[in-house]
Amino acid sequence: MARRNPDSDGVLANPFAGRRGFFNRLNRFVYTFTGPAQVGIGRPEAPYEPPADPRCPICGAPMAEHRVDRSGERTQLYCPAPAGVGAGAGA
Repeated sequence: MARRNPDSDGVLANPFAGRRGFFNRLNRFVYTFTGPAQVGIGRPEAPYEPPADPRCPICGAPMAEHRVDRSGERTQLYCPAPAGVGAGAGA
């Protein structure tokens, strides 16, 4: 929400001041205690480093063993067959 000009003492003006309606009056009152939104975690954060060998959230196998099909409208993930399954199936 856009801020108005700072007050004479340097404090930002209440963005709900001067607006009509019950909720604006309520927000104007609450804003005096809460202030603006607190953004961030309050300290510097290291950039995200992806894992070297990510695991599948479905089967737990390494993602390198999976096949990702992006040819259609939806991306599909094909998990590898578990060890011992598929050998001799259908015979």
